Amino acid sequence: MLKVIRPASPFDFSKMLRRVSSAGKNNIVHVDMDNQIYKRMIHLRNKRILIQVKAAGSVDSPELMMEHSEGFSKMEQEELAVMVKRMFSTEIDIKQFYRQFSDHRQIAPLITDFFGLRLVTDPDLFESMVKIIIGQQVNLTFAGVLIDRLIDLAGEHIEHEGEMFSVFPTPEKVASLDVEQLRALQFSQRKAEYIIDFARLINSGALDTDSLWSMADEEIMNTLLPIRGIGRWTIECLLIFAMGRTNVLPAADIGLRNGVRKAWGLDYQPSEEDVRKLAEDWAPWNTYITYYLWESLAVEPIAKDG
Repeated sequence: MLKVIRPASPFDFSKMLRRVSSAGKNNIVHVDMDNQIYKRMIHLRNKRILIQVKAAGSVDSPELMMEHSEGFSKMEQEELAVMVKRMFSTEIDIKQFYRQFSDHRQIAPLITDFFGLRLVTDPDLFESMVKIIIGQQVNLTFAGVLIDRLIDLAGEHIEHEGEMFSVFPTPEKVASLDVEQLRALQFSQRKAEYIIDFARLINSGALDTDSLWSMADEEIMNTLLPIRGIGRWTIECLLIFAMGRTNVLPAADIGLRNGVRKAWGLDYQPSEEDVRKLAEDWAPWNTYITYYLWESLAVEPIAKDG
């Protein structure tokens, strides 16, 4: 089944794929830079679907060709299209961001460097939260190793036309694990507890992640902060990398502070409060300025939680 998606322009799929391919190595996402293709397995209504998204058109007149297997209802196909549009931030009017900061001394050069770059988000809030928890205070390489080990333990590996795709485990699968199983894979005691506890909250119905989509950022913060192992930085990352919210400022993040230091040419390390003060005029584009500053360092955000 083929569907054409027409993102708002500018939309640079090549920059987005480059970002995905460099942002932590695991076997969930397959990126073909030569042919501008993104592939992965996703969960939709308890079904596993292989999606392929390929670039067509240009940065200023973009198209995405989305392919998936047959046998899905019209409603499921519509849900899948909504998910893919959200994953690739196709509906964001990024021109407004560019116009607002076209004359900004520090931000305008970032726009020039990363013109058309948009967020690529995870399709599933559970998957994203678990990956963020895994990434707390460890480097990208080891985080990718732990993610692969979790998939080996509780997820699946599915072969399709000679390619092997990793499928992230469901909350039900992770909820059935015990801490010692993750400890044996080199998860810390705390991370093992946090991940399993989070899965059990979802699996028991005590936490409905679908309800988060209709909440404002602060409501989400207030809902998730009481959960053990989930701090402000973790929720900010969820808002950015799973929900695609455009006005999130993780001011305590060391990577963001390093990016500010570089872009503003500071001879000192700015504090969280320094960043908040500089960002007083960034709304409603805090996320994208943060994202471009991270990209200027070619690093992921550096965890403060955990």
